Amino acid sequence: MKQLLTTLLFAFLLLSVTACQETMDLDDSPDAVLAFDPIAMGHSGTVRDTIEVILRDEAALQDALQKVRPLGEIPEIDFQQYMVALIAIPTESGGYIVEVQSVEQTGDEITVNYVFNVPAQDCITVQALSLPHQIVRIRRAEGRVTFEQERKRYLCGM
Repeated sequence: MKQLLTTLLFAFLLLSVTACQETMDLDDSPDAVLAFDPIAMGHSGTVRDTIEVILRDEAALQDALQKVRPLGEIPEIDFQQYMVALIAIPTESGGYIVEVQSVEQTGDEITVNYVFNVPAQDCITVQALSLPHQIVRIRRAEGRVTFEQERKRYLCGM
């Protein structure tokens, strides 16, 4: 009887330990994090619509640069190795900042994650139409591109 109880107890423990294991692997992480570097930013331009675009050749870049006025010069881009992302968001006042955080590729999907920094009520800003934008160079990859915006309000402490 004691041996039967010990065997049943051992079987129960073995069964309970193996029954709790799940073999399901859910991997939501990107296949690759694409290297990028900011090459220009600014706050003025000629458009009043949001721009979120990937540019894969020099002609497209030059066409896009007609719509925004970045501060400084744009470096020469080797479009065999790189592509360019341009994000521009029209606002009613100054103080807004566009900042790319990451570029990730999952399968044939590329996601450009960026923060749209919004000034809080305590900030003193220029009361004029503005077009905050950022231009980044990204390691070239093929796939459908989407843009993910996160809005963050920042305080000026005044």
